[in-house]
Parts: sequence; C-alpha cells; structure tokens
Amino acid sequence: VPSDLVHALTWPPVIGATSCRIFQWYKRRRNEVDDSIREFRQLRPMSVAERRRREMSASLRILSECGDPLDGSTNHVESAINHLCDGKGYLDLNAIQRLSILRVLIEAAYDTHHVQLGIEDNFKARMNAVKALDAEERRAKKSARDELAKIESAARKRLATDAREAFIEKKRQEIIEDIKDTKEYSLEFIESLNDDDIIDLDDDTKTEYEALPTPESFNKGEVNAIVKQIQEEKAFGAERLTVLTLKEIEKRDEEYLKSLQDELESYGEADSREASAKIDRLRQIITKFTDQMQTLPHDRSLAIEALRDAIADGTVRTLRTAIKGAKLAGLSGDDEENGCVWTLDLIRDASLELKEAEARKRVTEAQKELVAKRNKCFTRTEPLGKDRYQSSFIHFDHDKSSRVWAERDFILNEVSTPSKDAVLLKSTREVSIGAEDKCDDFVHLDDRKEPYGKYFLSFARQEYHHTGNLSTLARHHWSCYSTDRSLRVLVKNLDGKCAKENALKEVLKETLETLALSAGGGDGNPSDVASADDPGPNSTASMGKTDFYSSGDEKLFAKEKETLTKEDVDLLKDMSSVIGRRVRLRRIPDPHRAPDVAEYSMATITGWKMENVSRSHNAEGDESEETAVPQVSRPVWRLGLDDGGEMHVSATEAIEGVVRAIKWSTEYPGYVEHDAPFLSYRNSLGRFCGRAVEAPSSLTPQAFAKQLIKREQDLYMPLKNRTFENNWGGKAGARQAWVSSLKECGHTFEVVRDGLLTLENAFFDLTGGFGSVDEKKSEDPTHQLNGVTHDESAAQSNGGAHEPAAQSNGGTLSGKDLLYDRTSRFDIELESLGDDVKGLWNSSDAREIFQEIIRVSETESILALGLDLICRNAQAYINRTKSSVVQPTTTEQSSGGYVGRRRAAMQRPGAYAEFFR
Repeated sequence: VPSDLVHALTWPPVIGATSCRIFQWYKRRRNEVDDSIREFRQLRPMSVAERRRREMSASLRILSECGDPLDGSTNHVESAINHLCDGKGYLDLNAIQRLSILRVLIEAAYDTHHVQLGIEDNFKARMNAVKALDAEERRAKKSARDELAKIESAARKRLATDAREAFIEKKRQEIIEDIKDTKEYSLEFIESLNDDDIIDLDDDTKTEYEALPTPESFNKGEVNAIVKQIQEEKAFGAERLTVLTLKEIEKRDEEYLKSLQDELESYGEADSREASAKIDRLRQIITKFTDQMQTLPHDRSLAIEALRDAIADGTVRTLRTAIKGAKLAGLSGDDEENGCVWTLDLIRDASLELKEAEARKRVTEAQKELVAKRNKCFTRTEPLGKDRYQSSFIHFDHDKSSRVWAERDFILNEVSTPSKDAVLLKSTREVSIGAEDKCDDFVHLDDRKEPYGKYFLSFARQEYHHTGNLSTLARHHWSCYSTDRSLRVLVKNLDGKCAKENALKEVLKETLETLALSAGGGDGNPSDVASADDPGPNSTASMGKTDFYSSGDEKLFAKEKETLTKEDVDLLKDMSSVIGRRVRLRRIPDPHRAPDVAEYSMATITGWKMENVSRSHNAEGDESEETAVPQVSRPVWRLGLDDGGEMHVSATEAIEGVVRAIKWSTEYPGYVEHDAPFLSYRNSLGRFCGRAVEAPSSLTPQAFAKQLIKREQDLYMPLKNRTFENNWGGKAGARQAWVSSLKECGHTFEVVRDGLLTLENAFFDLTGGFGSVDEKKSEDPTHQLNGVTHDESAAQSNGGAHEPAAQSNGGTLSGKDLLYDRTSRFDIELESLGDDVKGLWNSSDAREIFQEIIRVSETESILALGLDLICRNAQAYINRTKSSVVQPTTTEQSSGGYVGRRRAAMQRPGAYAEFFR
C-alpha cells in the first residue's frame, strides 16, 4: 500500500528506527568478522562470559570516532538513536549526536546496491568530465603555444629588419662621408637613393648585404629579448613602448618644465596680440604643471602601492583599476618626438599580469560548464588547496554568499593558559577528541624512546595534527573570508615560492574570477573604477582623515549614555570613551521585501568629529532658494569595518553597537538576535516538501492538526460509500464538531492527541468494527449491525454466545498490559497485511495497543506515525472491499430503474431482503 510515511512530522522517529536497525546490523557484522578472524587463526571459541563482555562493548566499537562515550555503556551514536526512537525531537540532540546519526545513514547508504551503482555512474561521469576538462586545457595550452610561435616569428623578422635598416643607414652615412672628399655625387642625389639603389651601388655593398643574418640565424637569447618586448607592447596596446623608472619620469617632467620656461623666455616682450596670447597660454600651462608637481609625488606613491597590490592580487578588476589610477597619476604618456608610448616599469608589469589574468579568465569561462558538470557528480567539495601550515581552504558550490572557508589546526600551547584573544592558541587537552591511539602495533615498546621510533610515531600522527604531537583526533578552527577584499589580502600574503601556497594562490585567483562571473559583476564594480574626470587617486583621502579626532569624546559619550536603559548603562559604567571599542552593527539589506532579516557585522571605532547637517523646514525638503537652510551640528563616529572599508555612524548607532557587541561577545543572558541571517538560512541541497512559509512550523501541533483534517477528507468519502450507517458525518454533526475543535484549539498537543483518538474511533465505526457484518450476524443473531464497541460486544457475549473472532485475549489484558508484555508485543501486528482485510484492525489487541501508545505519547512525531498507520489500514480496507454505491444486484428490478445506496443495502444478502419478502 503506498504511503507517505516519511514527512516533516514523522521523520525523527522513522530515522531513529532506521538508524537502530543499521546500528544493530553493523554490530552483528562486526561480531561475525571477529568470529571469522578467530576461526582463521585457529583460536578457541569465545566463552559465554566473553561474548557478554563483547556485546556490552559492541556499541563503543561502532563509529568510535564520533566522540567520547557519555557514560560507561553508551556512546553518542547509541544515545542519539534511543532519543529518536523514544519519539523525542531531533533538535534536542547535540552537534556530535546529530553528526553520528548522519554518519550512520551515510554509511548505510553507501552499502546499498543502488547507491553503489550511482557511485559507479558518478565516477564514469566525473572521469568523462575530467577528460573533457583536460582536453580544454590542452586546447588552451596549444593556443598559447601557437601565439608564442607567432610572436617568436615576428621577433626574428624584427631582428632581421633592424639589421637591414642599420646596414643601409650605415652605408648611407659612409657614402655621404665619401662624397665630401671626392665630390663625385651631390648630397641631393645621395638622399634620393632608395634602399635597393644603395645595395646595388657596388659589389662589395651587395656582398655585405647578402651576408646579413637571416631570421633563422639569431640565437635564442636575442629572440627571447625581442619576444618579451613584443609581449609588453601588445599588453600595453602600443606599437612601440619605452619603459622608464620613476627617477627617469621625474627627470623627464623637470626637462619638460624647463623646456616650457625656455620657450617662455624666448618670446621676450610681447609686441603683438598673438604673441601676448601665446605667452599667457604658456604661463597657464606652466602654472598648472607646477601645481600638479606639488601633488604628484604623493599620488604617484599611492598609485605605485596600488600597482604592487594589484600585481600580487592578480585579478582583472584590481589590475585594471590600478593601471587606470597610475595613468591618472602621470606615470604613463605619449612620446611625440619618437612616436611611441612611455610608461613606468610597474605599469608594464601590471599590463603583462593583466593579459595573463584575461587569458586565465577566458579559460575559466570556457571551462565553467565542464567544471560544473564535474562538480555535479558528487556533493562532496574538495579543498582548493593548503598553505604551509596544512590549513585547508574550501569553497562550497552551494554557498550563495561566495565565501571561502578555512579549516586550521589549533596551535598547541602547554606553557600558560591562552587568552581569549588568541583563538588559535589551545592546550593539548582542549584540542584532543576521544581516547588516545593504542600504538602497540605501530612501534615496539622498546623502540619508542629511540629517535627513529619517535620520528615514526610523529609521522604517523600528522593525520591528526600537523605537528605530530597528538595521538587523538583533533579539533579544528573554522573561519571564513566573506568579502573580496579579505580574499585579495589572503592572495597577497601567500608566498609564491612555496609550492603549496603558489598552487593555492593560483586557484584562489581563478576562484575570484569565477565568483565575479557568477555574481554577474563583469570586470568589476563601476564604483571602484576611477574615471578620467576624477582629480586623482585618493585626492581627498588625506583631508577626510585629518577631520577626525582620536580622543576627546568623553562628554558626548556621557551625554548619550543618559538615553540608555539602566541595564545597558550598567554595562558601560566603567567606560569613559568609545574610541577603540568594538561595535556590532545591525543593518537591514531589504527593508521593503524582508524587513525581518538583518545582517550583523563587527567593526572598531577609530575616531569622531562634529558634522554640520542641513535640517529641512518640512518633511518634503522643497525649500526655495531664498530660504536659508539651518545647520545642525552633531557628533559622528568613524568605524573601521572588519570586512574592509569605513563607515560613519551617529551617536545612537555607535552606542547601541557597543552595547550589542558586549552582549554578543559575553553571551549575555537573554540577548538573542532574532533577525540574524542564519535563522532564515535555507540549505539548497535539501528542501522542505511543502510551502516554504510552513517550513518553520512543520513540527508544531497546528501543522499536525492540518494534516489530520486533510487525511480525514481524503478517506472519508471512500469509507462512507462502504458502510450502511454513518454516525460520523451524518446529522449528528460529530465530524463538523471535530473539525471545528481542531481549527480552534489545534495549537495544543492534548487537543490533537484526542482528535487522533476520535478519528480512529470514527474510522473504526466506518469500517464495520471487528470482522464483517455477515460473520457477526451468523455468530450472534442479537448482534447489532454496526457501531458496536469492544465493551458492548463483550457484554452481549454473556450467556454462552460466541465472542467475536477479533477478541484474542478474552478481555483479560488491557492495552498497557499487552504493550509491555514481551510476547504479545512481538506477536501482534498493528498494520493490515494480506488480502483478508475486514476492518481497520486485525484484532482488538491491536487496537488496544494502538490506543495505549497514543494516550501515553508526548510528541507530535509519534502522533503522526499513528495517523499514518490508521490511514494505511483504512486504505487497505478500501482497496480490498467494494463500494456499496456500485454494488451489483441480483433482483429483476435492478435492471430497469433506480439503483442507489439504499436499494443496494436493501438487496444485499443478510441485510433488509428478508423484511421485504
């Protein structure tokens, strides 16, 4: 019979029962392995006492890495299973117990045949995706090699052309020198000669020209130098490029200024209007250039620092922004005299890095589909790489926040107790998990004190901790890089000389490009890119910083504390200034669509100032130009955000943020962030099978009340068509009263529990009680047709009449006695199985046990399992009986007229047929 057994209300006890069977199966298999090993080694069989001791410790041998045992006999796995099997909630388990349940289910899933087939298919699909990805990488490498070959060919041609031009120019100068003495040719004639004429001038010149080096005759070093030059020119987008140092650029600026001054002096006195205009224009140019020379050193130093950071970062957006800012700082320009472009050497290096980043980005875009196809084969995410301290960096594909997580080993400290600020500094005892390794089979006892023994043990224990000093499982510290800026700082700090960190650095660069593509941001945020109209990089940054003070806010802080509650004032009573204090900011990203979801971030107060703010006379702010706008002075505090950047907040926001940070860091009693984003987090791997708004309340009595009403509506009509007397949905109004009570008081557990018992009684009556009506009538003529309860049946059976077949214990045992009796509990089947289904229950014992379970239950999960049981039994009854509405008749009148439920009941054998005869 199809059934929706596992849903939001029933899955905790179902998962507990499933885990229990899996756990018992693992224990049995472990015992079988032990017995087979003893048999293989020809050891004596275990005694009864030894088997009992093995059975007592069997639970501790299954998934022992899940943690220490809670007591002497049970561990986290067994306690979690017992908790769920008792009908208690999943959320009452601690983190290790939840992981234990998940580990049991995953281990069992991997042992199933279907999952094994799925794993094999995933491996094949992954291998195909990896092969396609390798082919794409080979194609990209081949394209790079072809481009390099073209550049190398062009470099050889350039060398040959330069040698030819140098030879012809040399010969031209020799001819000019010769005609000065011989005067055989005129100077105009020599200048009119082209290259071919000079080559064919005499045999010696022609021989020397033919002896010039060909493109294939140049050595590798000469070619590589020209290849590098061509790559620089292509990266910079110029035909000719001159690379200068900062000192050469400054010297060039001085020469340019001197040339302007010399030109100005050459004009002398202005004797005409045209000369006067030229002099004024020159003076303006000199004044403007002189003013720029005052700020250029600072701007150029900032631009050079940005270039170095961008080269270390290696992403397209930062490189383009840094190059543009460097050009605005006058570190690149056109050389009109030589017809080329001059630039700073750092800009040249940044342009080369930008070209590599763009090529890497194109490869990333081409491989994006293949990488997604490969990653779909498994939900497990492999680390991006590791640093020199064995810290793993991971990016989860389903993390919509695009964060990179870091899993680090704690730093072991045995000297003193670490402070609260040193989060990575822990003692060995705090880091260790579980019992120590028994290393008898690793190194002999006599060799442990030897150097090679210690080295081997340390090497074997590096899987726990990178130092090799722990012999147990180790805790790890998890942190995340949540912004692009923090990731770029991480990339900058990685050492490119270390093989591991260099590989991690390249992968993080590709990750940054992929995250930018997936976010739809293109090459960068327009707000982060400098425009040509901007005065220069950080032209006003220094002015903004000097406006803030690093002290002197004591009076303002004391005044603002008066607006707080007494509870908050007590937290700040020992605080005289907020400068340097930690702040926890609260911000609502979308106040219109999601006003109940806020984002929290940490920051540090770095300064304060008084700021003048315009106050409008009206709410609209539509004042006339003649009306003066009043100015209001208010304090503003500057915050340095942990995620990068700065923010200015008012006094109220600063004080509330300080109070919030204190309560959050000290776990203040009663402090809860009800609108924190993790409370509304939805895992994209697993989804609630229903309406999204009902997910938080899917385990409440109200949700179970809705389930009761829905399941009753689905089964009522089929059951109604199979009975002759309907005391549930008739004029008595029992059904309507039941629905009304659930709608009005369904939020309480007692009401839904009584409602389930009422529904069971209604279904029991609609299915005809115990057995069929014909059998009851033949056994007891005085037996009523329908609606007879167990107690009434027992009372009518006095005086020698036969008891109904469904009563199996003679009425001597109650439901509680049957439930806690080992024999009856295993013999009685609650579910209707087989083809001979004549009612809701197979026997009265089954109904007594069901009612006892429901009466003593304390959780909605057990009630949901009970509802599913009676619905399955009712559906089995419906599937194996025929409706009275379509019941065929054997009378002659049935072929020509009205056929309905009353006529079918009248013509049914053993019902009303004898009355009409």
